[in-house]
Amino acid sequence: MRKLLALIAALMLVAAPALAQTGTQEIEIVDIDGSRYPEGGQTTMVVEFRNFAEAPDPAAVDITAGGESVSNLVVEPIGDSAVPVGVVLALDASGSMAGAPLDAAKTAASDFIQQARPEDRIAIISFADEVQVLAGFTNNKDSLTSTIEGIEAGGETSFNDAVIRGVELFDAVTAQDLLANLIVLTDGDDTASVATLEQAVSTVSASGVRTFGVALESPDFNPDPVEQIATAGAGLFLSTPDPEQLSSLYGEISREISNTLVARFVSPISTPGDVEFQVAYEGLSATQTFAVSGFATTTTTGPTTTTTLAPITTIVSESSLPLPANTLLLMGAGGIGLTLFLFLIILFGREDEDDPGRFAKRLQQYGRRSQRPDEEKGSILERIPLLNRFTQAAEEEVRRRGMLSGVNSALEQANIPMSPGEAILGMIGLSAVGGILVAIFNGVLVGLIAFGIFLFIVIFLIRYAGSREKKKFEAQLPDTLTLMSTSLRAGYSLLQATEAVSSEAPNPTAREFGRAIAEARLGRTVTGSLEGVVERTQSKDFEWAVMAIEIQREVGGNLAEVLQTVADTMRARNRLKGEIKALTAEGRISAIVLGALPFAVGAFLWATNPDYLEPLLTTTFGRIAIAIGLLLMGAGIYWLKKVVDIEI
Repeated sequence: MRKLLALIAALMLVAAPALAQTGTQEIEIVDIDGSRYPEGGQTTMVVEFRNFAEAPDPAAVDITAGGESVSNLVVEPIGDSAVPVGVVLALDASGSMAGAPLDAAKTAASDFIQQARPEDRIAIISFADEVQVLAGFTNNKDSLTSTIEGIEAGGETSFNDAVIRGVELFDAVTAQDLLANLIVLTDGDDTASVATLEQAVSTVSASGVRTFGVALESPDFNPDPVEQIATAGAGLFLSTPDPEQLSSLYGEISREISNTLVARFVSPISTPGDVEFQVAYEGLSATQTFAVSGFATTTTTGPTTTTTLAPITTIVSESSLPLPANTLLLMGAGGIGLTLFLFLIILFGREDEDDPGRFAKRLQQYGRRSQRPDEEKGSILERIPLLNRFTQAAEEEVRRRGMLSGVNSALEQANIPMSPGEAILGMIGLSAVGGILVAIFNGVLVGLIAFGIFLFIVIFLIRYAGSREKKKFEAQLPDTLTLMSTSLRAGYSLLQATEAVSSEAPNPTAREFGRAIAEARLGRTVTGSLEGVVERTQSKDFEWAVMAIEIQREVGGNLAEVLQTVADTMRARNRLKGEIKALTAEGRISAIVLGALPFAVGAFLWATNPDYLEPLLTTTFGRIAIAIGLLLMGAGIYWLKKVVDIEI
């Protein structure tokens, strides 16, 4: 007998159409936007009409604020407005959905997606053994449809976890302005969730996300949990034993969501404080209290031609500052940056013959010109006591740590006429300005990270400048040695040949050889002065030339011929470098493109569609994928560099 009753019940379920558990009609104010309220009281309100079989009539809506009727009232369906609707489609992908049920669910979800407006945003999650966010909020219908088609059935059912995860998606910054809706479809009891049904119901109740439950019934399935979720989310609970009815159920949900009206009006309340807004429609009403900031009002009174302006009721200001705090901080940081920029311009500016720099003055005392003691002037940093103390302390700290020689060498190689303390002050100052600008808009932690990045960039630029000077020096070296060889053949001494280079060669060769002449006049040997050039330029090629000069001075021989041989060798070597560089040009540009392409594509996607990349940042699997990808790209870039980097 029990089996017969079960069979009869099953036949009734199969024969019955989709059943909607509808509740009583009600209206609800789900959002009041007062962002434009100070500009004449302009307010936007979103009102949901729940369990209405027919679309509500906008003309029958009446709105009051503080008991007074609003003015300039315009009411329109949400489909005709620009208010974006957000929907999370949660689909059961457990093993029991395999076959026709999942195919019907995919078709129903795809049809629902096709009905969405361009302003709407839809996200997709599936749940089986665990919950997976397959697509973040987007209006790309083709991408959403292809995502739906890729869902495969298998595993258990984590219904409770899916409900909580679907609600949490609306906490993202990109979903803050969306009218939140969640549609969850399942065909079986929860068997794999970490969360309980009570936790899921509590999450839905506290979130304000309207939740719709769709149950694909079977004789062994109790749909009560789905109904509880729908009730807690003030949505509809829909059920059917026939998978083919799912499309009609989703269509009913779409009609229910579209039973939402958007009202725009001018509030009569001009004073700041809490205002009770009320919406009335055919005997139904809803109220909500909203804090307003007040706005300026003007009225005119008087007989016939006399017009007077009534006093402004209230003007509320949240800050006594003339400008917002962020603007003031930005202006302050900009002022500091401009000051440091001018300081660096003055410090690094081109030296004039009538006003040579401090570095040049010290050399010119032993070089071409002399400087009178009364003309000596300190640098800008030396004239400011506080900055002077800072530079001295920084230089002393660098000396104490044994880094003074390295910092000095980097500055000299880059032709930066600054002491280590002055350079450290400039680097920290520029990096601090960049860090402050970033911290104003992104917080202190991001500002500190930006400070470190800017400091690294400044150091990189100094090293790049030094490398550029070194390349120029080595490119001029064959001609320099040829000039020295020619001078020696003409009867010049080594010191005279060096001075000829300093007066006739271009920079940076002339500058370095000029300093070598100055050192030689101070008492250093000529070869020792040339070794100083090697230390400053870090040039291996010139080191070999100086080594050849040292050997010649010890064992004798024709120095002019030795220098000419070294020059010819370097010239042939440079020619070979040029040929190899031309032959490997295609490989090098390919390496640059391949190395930069993943980062460029990632930056483009992040700027145009951040929702697409959100799973990489929000899920454990995504973070692991990023780490592995970075390691593989780093290894690939290193390998490509080694392939095209040929040493001569």
